[in-house]
Amino acid sequence: MKNEVIIKDNLLDDVHLTQLDGLIYGECNWFLQKEQTTGQDDGCWFQHIIYVEDMPTSALYEPVIKIFKNHLKYVSLCRITVNLLPRLQPPSISGFHTDFEPRRITTAIFYLNTNNGATEIEGGDRIDCVRNRLIMFPANTSHRAIGQTDVTKRIVFNFNFIE
Repeated sequence: MKNEVIIKDNLLDDVHLTQLDGLIYGECNWFLQKEQTTGQDDGCWFQHIIYVEDMPTSALYEPVIKIFKNHLKYVSLCRITVNLLPRLQPPSISGFHTDFEPRRITTAIFYLNTNNGATEIEGGDRIDCVRNRLIMFPANTSHRAIGQTDVTKRIVFNFNFIE
């Protein structure tokens, strides 16, 4: 993958979107994180870890993988999380960070809901949070989350994998 951001709109069909909504709004336990970027006082958020270190860590793993299996071309998974940012005024803005350092790992972010938040690539693009949008870029690309002020929560899935 080049250093560019790939954007895919309308990724999932309505059936899969409805399944994701049911999982997240009905079966997901959220865990408070004290900061968005390690070592920075950039606001708290909620996370649910689905997969890490070669192991599923949540009952959401199987249904989430089934939903995304035809859209993410991976050889090996590194991590899957679902993240929830609460609405804040002014909006929370995380520090710039990378998900992983090795260039061969890809980050994919899927936006479950539309809001006025965004993902910003350092020195580059600002990608709006639009329901059913997937963005992909090398995991060593510096980026940050910009929180929303219009809806109560910003929910994104974060996938890290080797293609």
